[in-house]
Amino acid sequence: MKKFLVFTFVAALLASCSSKPSFELELNILNNSSLKSKNLVIIQKINGAVVYSDTTKIKKDNFLLSVPYKGTALLNISIPESNIKEIMMVAEEGKVQLNIEGAQTHFGGTPLNDRLQAFYLGNDSVSRLFRQIEQEYDLLSKNNPTTPQMKEEFQKKTDEFRQRRSQLLDENTNRIVAFIKENVDNPVGEFYFMTNYIAFPMDLKMELNSFATEKLKREFNIR
Repeated sequence: MKKFLVFTFVAALLASCSSKPSFELELNILNNSSLKSKNLVIIQKINGAVVYSDTTKIKKDNFLLSVPYKGTALLNISIPESNIKEIMMVAEEGKVQLNIEGAQTHFGGTPLNDRLQAFYLGNDSVSRLFRQIEQEYDLLSKNNPTTPQMKEEFQKKTDEFRQRRSQLLDENTNRIVAFIKENVDNPVGEFYFMTNYIAFPMDLKMELNSFATEKLKREFNIR
């Protein structure tokens, strides 16, 4: 009877441990042999404080890391002395894939990380459009208008470029505000709220105020 009770207790203990939330990070590297033997640095933050950090040497192109799960948190991942920019992800229950192909990164696998990756892709798309507009304007500016008709045409084109740039800027701002609103109750939304609030004009601050959490209201003294 005692043996049965001990066995039941151990089985229950193992079951409770295995049911605890966990977070796993799967790294897949393609076309970037220069990352071999470099360090993968992981820093996990909650409310701005580091709650976990680790450094792992990259020995192969595919491997899985079990990261201590301390609740939904921001995760900064970097590979020092490499061509990979630091990545902000989310420590979230489940498994996330971080794929590195050449110098490009892509991640996903959990709801918040999928949402954040889509937001990053939107950032890239907007940056490309801004660069395209600037390149077109630079090309136009190289043509020196000499006649009144050419000057009039140049001014017309200049106004068009400014209008396109202003419209794109407004659309991008609305996209950022919508993303913050959708995520305001999680660490990702909090991060973008805090990093954009001060720079926004008053009308956008008022919009952010309307859906700020109590925590953010205290942070920015919003009444």
